Amino acid sequence: MSRSIRAYLFAVGLLFVFVVSGHSHAQQMPSPVIAVIDVGAVERQSVAWQSLRDQIEGRRAEFQSQLESEQRALEEERNALLSQQNVLAPEVFQQRQQEFRKKLGELQGVARQRKQELDRLYASARRQIREALRKVVVEIAQERGINLMLNMSREDRTVSYVDAQLLVSDEALERLNQRIQTVDLSKQQ
Repeated sequence: MSRSIRAYLFAVGLLFVFVVSGHSHAQQMPSPVIAVIDVGAVERQSVAWQSLRDQIEGRRAEFQSQLESEQRALEEERNALLSQQNVLAPEVFQQRQQEFRKKLGELQGVARQRKQELDRLYASARRQIREALRKVVVEIAQERGINLMLNMSREDRTVSYVDAQLLVSDEALERLNQRIQTVDLSKQQ
């Protein structure tokens, strides 16, 4: 037998083995039991999420108030410096102007740092809420024998239609609200 015929028969044999083994494996797969959840809606409607938003907005307002106060003080300093421009020696004026720019740069750095801190706190708290929701989804799936959970949130339109009997969003929201009502931003790292 020629080498090409042997290679062909070997390839056909392998294909047969894969088809047969794949067919028997497919028969062992469980029937899908599907449910759908709107993760985004559950998160947005949860008590913990509302608590997170309120806390972040409170801290943001506090930071903004502090920054505005510091900005007003710098503005007054700038105006005082400009009013002295004709009185001060050019070298002295230039030195004070440099000091002012340094203070302004430091304030901008503080503003960036505070924004990053809020972003970090938000992300950490959001992970905490998502982890609690993930556990709730797993519980619901195990209790109902669900082996496939689809997400239909606004952000991820994977599912375009679902029968209301398959939705578990309300149950997940209720359980999430029972499990976690608030996140403590002071404990977030």
